[in-house]
Amino acid sequence: MCNQIKNILFICLLFISLSGFGNNSFVSVDKKSQTVPDTLTGYRKIAAYLSHDLKTDTEKARALYIWLSHNIQYNLSQKNADINYQSADDIIDEALRTRKGVCQHYAELFHAMAHSIGLESYLISGYTRNNAGEISDMSHAWNGITIDSKHYLIDVTWAAGYEQDGKYVHQFRDEYFLISPENFIQTHMPFDPVMQFLSNPINNREFTSKDFSKLKKPGNFAFNDTILQERKLSKLKQLEYASRRIKANGIQNKLIQKQLNNNILQIATIKYNTAIDTLNYGVENYNLYVTHKNKQFRNPTLEDKYVLELIESAERAAFTANKILYGLLSPSTELNTLIADVRRKLSVIMPDLKKEKEFVEKYLNTWKPLRMLLFMK
Repeated sequence: MCNQIKNILFICLLFISLSGFGNNSFVSVDKKSQTVPDTLTGYRKIAAYLSHDLKTDTEKARALYIWLSHNIQYNLSQKNADINYQSADDIIDEALRTRKGVCQHYAELFHAMAHSIGLESYLISGYTRNNAGEISDMSHAWNGITIDSKHYLIDVTWAAGYEQDGKYVHQFRDEYFLISPENFIQTHMPFDPVMQFLSNPINNREFTSKDFSKLKKPGNFAFNDTILQERKLSKLKQLEYASRRIKANGIQNKLIQKQLNNNILQIATIKYNTAIDTLNYGVENYNLYVTHKNKQFRNPTLEDKYVLELIESAERAAFTANKILYGLLSPSTELNTLIADVRRKLSVIMPDLKKEKEFVEKYLNTWKPLRMLLFMK
């Protein structure tokens, strides 16, 4: 369970009219982008084919948007399913193989295809408001994209079709391409406020009450700087910072709490795995130390500094692992059980390591001709 966090599957099928880029200028691109040769199966090859000879990032993004919305159908059988995927590649492969999916499939596939042809894309998760003005009880996924230093939003899922009388109507609707952040926030609320691409982001309470008065006021939230800086950080740090922002933006509904719990679970899993890797390194050194000690540090004869290094690295690893796990809790009972089990084992290991460290210090402080006497006690 703890080797890899499974992705959350976002499910949604709600549609609201939005005003995006005019489509009159894309007639030629749209016509060429609806189909690709059947021999092209991988997303990289499909994206390369679609973007071939296109000169601008806008045209390239448009080609991906058109192909995805025309060739991937919404899978109603997965609408309320809780499916776990091991990786984004699994989601992408399923979408290309079956030509079906839910919003996470559309968003992951657009994101991967965009990156493969050099577009700056973002994978965004959140929740939405439906055409009746009600907050959806299902999470959603969509994409952001940067073109000519400006941020826009794209929702391929909503462009591909809609549900009517319990059936899916696969009918392209050109209303969800390159929407401005100010317009998109009216219906799409990211869990992480940085993904609003707004200098004065809306909080969850304001979104729920439709209070968008902030949009008329200048803000000082440097979202672009935050995004660029956090790209350089580890996955752990990215999750920690995102979780703080999600929490600060208000836990207004169960979807937000679920996303926060998922982040906390991923954070706990990364820390647990780091602690285990660190501890395993220490155990390897300790076992090597014991092997050499049983030979009285002879055959081969070890230098003093190496003997000390073995036991110190083992002790340091155990101490570090214990520090990482101290107070670590997750939403998963299974993971919490694993954490508790390792900490119990550490409570046994650490006194033994301390004892051996004291032995080594005594060994090193003893005149070499008399050191062998220490092994006779």
